[in-house]
Amino acid sequence: MSPSKNRVKAFLSSNKKITKGLEKENLRSDSDGKISNKKYPSALGKFHFNNHVTLDYSEPHLELVTPAFEDNTQLIIFLKNLHKFVESKIGDDRLWNYSMPPKFKKKFINIPPFGESNISKLAYLYRVGLRNRYGDKMQSTAGIHFNISFSKDIIEKLGVDKNEFYLGICRNFLRVFPVALRLTGCSPITHKSFVKGRNLQVEKLNQDDCYLPNATSLRVSRLGYYSDQQEEKFITFNGLNEYLGLIKEYINCPNEKFSEISTDLDNLEQINNGTIQTESELYNHIRPKGAQTDKRQYIELKNNGIEYLEIRSIDLNPYSEIGISKIDIEFWEALVILCALSESPKIEKDEALIIKENIRRASESGQDCYLIDSFDSQKGEHKISDLSEKLISDIYKLCLDLGVENKYKEMIREFENRNKNPLSTRLIQDVNKNRGLFKTVLNLSEHQKFKMEDNLVESFEKEVNLSRIRYEESLQTDQINFSEFIIRYREEIR
Repeated sequence: MSPSKNRVKAFLSSNKKITKGLEKENLRSDSDGKISNKKYPSALGKFHFNNHVTLDYSEPHLELVTPAFEDNTQLIIFLKNLHKFVESKIGDDRLWNYSMPPKFKKKFINIPPFGESNISKLAYLYRVGLRNRYGDKMQSTAGIHFNISFSKDIIEKLGVDKNEFYLGICRNFLRVFPVALRLTGCSPITHKSFVKGRNLQVEKLNQDDCYLPNATSLRVSRLGYYSDQQEEKFITFNGLNEYLGLIKEYINCPNEKFSEISTDLDNLEQINNGTIQTESELYNHIRPKGAQTDKRQYIELKNNGIEYLEIRSIDLNPYSEIGISKIDIEFWEALVILCALSESPKIEKDEALIIKENIRRASESGQDCYLIDSFDSQKGEHKISDLSEKLISDIYKLCLDLGVENKYKEMIREFENRNKNPLSTRLIQDVNKNRGLFKTVLNLSEHQKFKMEDNLVESFEKEVNLSRIRYEESLQTDQINFSEFIIRYREEIR
């Protein structure tokens, strides 16, 4: 993938302002290496109303959220402080720094209670629906969402429609994502309790753990965060109306597999019986987002268009004490810029099938496999290591074109090394050495001495208190009962 000279020139003439943010998931584990069964810590405030710490699926499944930053150093400093702050509030539990879950204690994981506000009740019903559709295990993988937004000036200088600009990035991202999995995927192993009672083809690594010998990311693979129903229609991002139309269809058209799960108001077991209950259930690897995240994304995108992109399929990096490093952020940023400045033709049906197959191969055997090159007019098969070497070279050439090669030279060097020895290969070797995944993740999670910045700690504590105030205010603003709330919610997208 090569950037267009005209696009590079236009980008250089702009203010080059790009903002980035992170949403990082971690399960809480106890000292025995099992998923914690403790409730959400009250010291972190009200989870649906705290802008920096919330819950993903279950009580032990935390999500840490940063604001948007231009500077990558400031972004990682904020996340590092937030990570440390959360650790200080969870007692004897620890943040499990790995994308596949630790040992399951029992069949069900605690999900947050019903709550008093309609927002809390809706979140509870959504989680119950996920449990009934997919089970707790699939929902218990963890990863990182990388959010990125380009300034209005950049888009204007490029002379492109804002929505098409972002959708073009999405298309190119899907083309290169399988290659990137070799360099960033780091979840080839899982505890045997994750596969117990499920028809998953994995091999035994040791007494406690299972794996796929050449996998990069079980989380991304069909063994992890995956929906057969959604795979039937590949999202190509060829147009915003097409994308919104698919969301509308997925929400409103009953899916036979979910039709037996009750949607009756007096016995709610899911929000609806569509392929997805809400936009949040869409399991694509990259997602266009509107500016107002507290609004329904379908409505926000339809009314105001795309404001940023959310890259969703990033594994936690257990070799970084907080699950992601500054170098990782630099890689994803450079990759997205490369996607933005390169031509991005529409994805036709044949190419969509190629991309799906490439993602399957890369996730399940990306340490040593062949991929079909989307950028090769002959659609020939190439070793994934050769394709990732070319991707790193393309990123380096882009850095030269933009005059930032010195700034990113450490990242380039690190990713050249990762291509020779992928994180997933290294992890399997370390687990064999340490005789188990739990001990390995634990050893890698031993934090260096780190003093939190007082001003950030103060702001985190303030946010905890504000979350409680927002929660109380939400109780006062609820003017209708939950049944009426659900009826109106269902009618919002028709």
